[in-house]
Amino acid sequence: MTGTGHRLSTFSIVLGTTSSPFAAILSLFGSTFPDSSEYIIFGKRRNRYHRRWTHWFIPWAFLAYICFQRSGWIVPKISTLIDGKNAHFDVWSCVGFWFTGCVLHILEDAWCGTVPFLRPWKRDIGFHVFHMSKKFGEMSRGEKNFVWCCILIGIIAFLVRTYTIEDFVRIITEFMKSI
Repeated sequence: MTGTGHRLSTFSIVLGTTSSPFAAILSLFGSTFPDSSEYIIFGKRRNRYHRRWTHWFIPWAFLAYICFQRSGWIVPKISTLIDGKNAHFDVWSCVGFWFTGCVLHILEDAWCGTVPFLRPWKRDIGFHVFHMSKKFGEMSRGEKNFVWCCILIGIIAFLVRTYTIEDFVRIITEFMKSI
């Protein structure tokens, strides 16, 4: 997937899951790190090692688990970070959501190719639900559809988690009165 596709789908998935824009932004920042780390480690030889060690989900998932365990499984709040009272829990949670972005990057890549499962040197699990564009940085039609589905599901989940049925009824009745 492209960097834009990773950022949009990761943001939407985490926003819909947590109803926290802050957690979604943190995951967005981690969503391109597995690819960025290949440039840092391998430089010009990046394509030779693409989707190998940096796309092995086990270390990223383990680090996310450790961070969330240390945080007490909370969703971070900016107010707690600014206030400073028990902010260390929120810092661990922030890092956990950053690593969650890395894990989601790998899962998203598995939708359009293969990634390592148990052996980090061998890409052996994945689906070809859609193909990538031949042009660098351009989203294919399949990737656009995938990203739009993630955005739509994320928005619906966010609205359902944020508002109650009474809120929806009130909004609809007010809208009908205005017509």
